[in-house]
Amino acid sequence: MPVLDIKNLVLWYRTRKGPVHAVDDISFALEPGQTIALVGESGSGKTSTANAILRLLPKNVLRYEGNVVFDGQDVMEFDTEEFRKVVRWRGISMVFQGAMNSLNPTIRVGGQVAEPLMVHYDVDRDEAADQAIEALGKVGLSADTARRFPFELSGGMKQRVVIAMALILKPKVVILDEPTSALDVMTQTNIINLLKELKNTEHLSYIFITHDLGLASELADLVGIVYAGQLVEVGPAEGVFVKPKHPYTGKLLASVPRLRSEAAPDFIPGAPPDLTDPPPGCRFHLRCPVSFEKCGWSAPEFIEQVRLLQILEETKGTVPAIEAMTAKGAQNLLIKPVANGTVAEFAQRLTSFIAQNQETYRFLKSVESVQAKAKVVEVKLHESTPPPLIGGDWRASCWLLAGAGS
Repeated sequence: MPVLDIKNLVLWYRTRKGPVHAVDDISFALEPGQTIALVGESGSGKTSTANAILRLLPKNVLRYEGNVVFDGQDVMEFDTEEFRKVVRWRGISMVFQGAMNSLNPTIRVGGQVAEPLMVHYDVDRDEAADQAIEALGKVGLSADTARRFPFELSGGMKQRVVIAMALILKPKVVILDEPTSALDVMTQTNIINLLKELKNTEHLSYIFITHDLGLASELADLVGIVYAGQLVEVGPAEGVFVKPKHPYTGKLLASVPRLRSEAAPDFIPGAPPDLTDPPPGCRFHLRCPVSFEKCGWSAPEFIEQVRLLQILEETKGTVPAIEAMTAKGAQNLLIKPVANGTVAEFAQRLTSFIAQNQETYRFLKSVESVQAKAKVVEVKLHESTPPPLIGGDWRASCWLLAGAGS
């Protein structure tokens, strides 16, 4: 039975611009002693997923729902106080990004490591101090460390202290949010080796949040690829890292420099979408090298892409001359051609342009029909729906996996 089973987790934030879909229907399961690495670009929703699991929610939460089953109990049914007593820190603890921000600079290290025992288990001060020294020893720090203040420690030592704080209550799951991001390479290696050792000796389950694919491959049994608030691929690390199923995962892996290859790292064109207005269909389709009809183009996106072709130096002049474009709903747009021939002739030129260039400019594949009207040409786009996670133990949300051709 999974120690942690997340189903359809949703966390949206309220902003003046509109709701931010930070976590949008994320699901995964974690077995005892297993590590899942949540990997993705900055702002993809990795930390928000961790905050949603631990209910570390800001005041501007607009929507929070789903199922979080920990140790066989649906903890979403717990009230806030019960959740704090049973789950947070006792059952699931977290190592936050930036060790210094997690430590009080005015309190000695030993007192900070001991505090959870006194707060959650009513352990007396002397016993808690002894257990704190023991916990520091497990992460490779001497008993003398307990008497020091955080400013007296190196970055790696502070990170070890934070890990000791997360382990002092003997939780079953530890969330690690970029635990080595501010450390040098040697200290990173030492911390990762420590986490491996603790995983084996304490039988811990980890949720490892990172954008570093190399570190993820060192620690993870499972890999979850997060993009624009959604989990787009989840599967065994030895499979995902070698032969990814989702195009985004492939581009992400191709962006990493290789020691034993002369090939230059690839890059992902464009930028992640605005999560106050996420795109229809697959959220990666605007940047995807293999997107096709079903992937989810909207009329405003189509218009924006055509305008880019009109102004880019390498494509300027290749698009049939257009005077104006207007979205008419989500999947339809109207194009008014420049007065140079008939509307029917423009429709033919546009149809020919789409046929000749749709492999180069993938957004053109979204066109279902081009029809000449009295004074304008109406372009209808293919209907689309977001792809589900397709597969069993190794799943990815891409319509290509459902047998559709590219």
